[in-house]
Amino acid sequence: MKKITFKLFVLFLTFQVTVTGYAQEKSKSTASNRSSQVFDPTPETLESLSQTGFARCLTVENEALLKQKYPERLSTEEFEAWLAPKILETKANRATNRTVYNIPVVIHIIHDGDALGTGENITDAQAMSQITVMNEDYRKLTGTRGGANTTGLAVDTEINFCMAVQDENGVATTGIVRHVITPYSNNVTDGFLSGPDWETTADVEIMKANTQWDPTKYLNMWVIRPGGLSLQNGGLNGLLGYAQFPSNSGLAGLNTSGGGADTDGVVAGYNAMGTIDLDDGSFILNAQYNLGRTMTHEVGHWLGLRHIWGDGGCTADDYCDDTPASDSANYDCAAVTSCGSADQYQNYMDYSYDYCMDTFTQDQMDRIQTVMSVSPRRMELNSSNACAPAQIEDLDGQIEIENLNVANCSDYSITPELTITNKGNITLTSATINYNLDSGTNTTINWTGSLDLNESEIIYVPQITAAIGTHVFNVTLSNPNGATDDQLGNNSDSGNFTITGSACASSGDATDNYLTSTTGVTFNTIDNLNNNPFGDVGYSDFTNLSTNVNRESDYDLSVYYNPDGNYQTITYVWIDWNQNCSFDDPGEQYNLGTNPGDTTLTSLLSANSPLTVTIPNEALLGNTTMRVTTKYTDPDENQFPTSCEIGLDGEVEDYTINVLTSLSIDEYALNSISLYPNPTTNTLNISLSNNDLPDGYKIHNMLGQVIMNNTVSSNADLSINTSALSNGMYFIQIAKEGNTISLPFIKK
Repeated sequence: MKKITFKLFVLFLTFQVTVTGYAQEKSKSTASNRSSQVFDPTPETLESLSQTGFARCLTVENEALLKQKYPERLSTEEFEAWLAPKILETKANRATNRTVYNIPVVIHIIHDGDALGTGENITDAQAMSQITVMNEDYRKLTGTRGGANTTGLAVDTEINFCMAVQDENGVATTGIVRHVITPYSNNVTDGFLSGPDWETTADVEIMKANTQWDPTKYLNMWVIRPGGLSLQNGGLNGLLGYAQFPSNSGLAGLNTSGGGADTDGVVAGYNAMGTIDLDDGSFILNAQYNLGRTMTHEVGHWLGLRHIWGDGGCTADDYCDDTPASDSANYDCAAVTSCGSADQYQNYMDYSYDYCMDTFTQDQMDRIQTVMSVSPRRMELNSSNACAPAQIEDLDGQIEIENLNVANCSDYSITPELTITNKGNITLTSATINYNLDSGTNTTINWTGSLDLNESEIIYVPQITAAIGTHVFNVTLSNPNGATDDQLGNNSDSGNFTITGSACASSGDATDNYLTSTTGVTFNTIDNLNNNPFGDVGYSDFTNLSTNVNRESDYDLSVYYNPDGNYQTITYVWIDWNQNCSFDDPGEQYNLGTNPGDTTLTSLLSANSPLTVTIPNEALLGNTTMRVTTKYTDPDENQFPTSCEIGLDGEVEDYTINVLTSLSIDEYALNSISLYPNPTTNTLNISLSNNDLPDGYKIHNMLGQVIMNNTVSSNADLSINTSALSNGMYFIQIAKEGNTISLPFIKK
């Protein structure tokens, strides 16, 4: 990849690296202030350079820089004053409140274009070996260098580290991210020149801020090539690593840190990252610090641990009672006595060589556990899902036939109702639906919408005319979001339906001058009273009067009649629940009673009215016919009406019933919703039986496409402007607390 300088990196960073997805202001730095933001080496660092040629740890120096940059940041004393009571609480709860914390890690390898496995562009194997070392050390694993416990004081800190397997967007990752960035080097004689080394703290901090992943979900590690100028001259030559201490921002009663969240993490030199114990032949490690203890040490700082000598000598405190006082750092693995006791050079927080380090003490563990439970950006890590397998993007869609309604028995047509469901984990926005009758020519619907996981939408197929007989309706779904998906679940369906012919004709005799008739019908919202009080018209077509009913729900049916004087009548009602254009199937006939005559009245309530009608669970969804017949009956001949009589002494009336799905408890609130005026010209109103507003609505055309979508926040939203709609039939889907009801309306 083409190399870029740091100056270009600032301009084009978003095209070269992954930028964090959380909202925090990035730290800024310019060439004019770089030279002032340099490490001021401690005596121990200078001695480390003198004895080993390496700066073992620059965390203390980094903390001083942070304090300089953010004056309100807590001092060491303030941090310890806050932490001390928390540690006491951790110790008190240790026996009953033990927690093993899991910390996801992302390793950023910063290089200037070197081939993989050369220079600072270390291999994945070398980077991952560092995680193995830290788990051995922090868990004191038996049989490993981290489990040696030569002090007899080593404990399991109950901290696990895992490589992230999903990034901030939920996409699979190895946890290793490579960035091609050439830093600017601060050369005292030539000014700012491009170079391969990271020479100044300011440049490193800018790089960290612009490559960091969310620190509440990941421990960020950066691997760099430090070099150029010496530490004394403001450079990073000889650096092994440094870390950022835990922040106290957001804690009640204390000043916030004022920044630093976007640089939180640890930094290591490329040749001190990983362990030679796991070298597969590709590792690039220095000869002295090659067992991974640089990062064990720096992560210790990141978790709140101080250097074992307290960064001040015999009177300084590392705030751990079980680590002996020491006058200074140890730079090798020789036994030393200082401050009246043997130094604990085996402690990971000393400057000793890697091979003799093997101890975190109980008090150090308590500090770590406390920081993990209360410090911002540390306490969130245990709930991060970054080490859980990333969810693979899946575009699964599902299509099912909801019902095949015989919409009109006179022209033998059906109106298929389909349900499209998203079974994938990304939003489904488009799909192709093909359907046919009896495996004939396909008709295509190009569906568009927006469905999240397990969300569904009803698709209404335009009416299909079929001949009398049994037919097969087939439907398939393909191309979700325009892509081919071999894992489509239930992406096809088929269903049989039978058309037996028109519903039989039936009529009274309008010419016999008898007045026996039906004078009124009420059923749910149908309220057709006094429709024929004084005349006998034989047959009345009221199929323009319709009511919605729900499966498994109860409704009262009442029929009024004219006995034509002192004559006995009988009233029957039939409802074609299976929509096969026949009223002769079991469960479709209702006896409204044998009725006495009355010479004083012309409109009487039938004997069995009101009759409770329970809508069968197996009733087909959609429109069907209800037939009402009232006729004269001879008491001595026990005559009963039939659904297909012609010329009877009485009257026949037909109505329309629209069957909907069963209601849940919460759906009953939707059942009382109606629309007016319907048909509509400019404004369609949603009418409620109470003031409990629905959540919103969608309007679908006959192809099932959503052409209007709105939330309902006030009564004003219940009036819908339909002037932009073309003339025709539509369906409005009204939602309330996860339940929906679909109502048809006509725009004219």
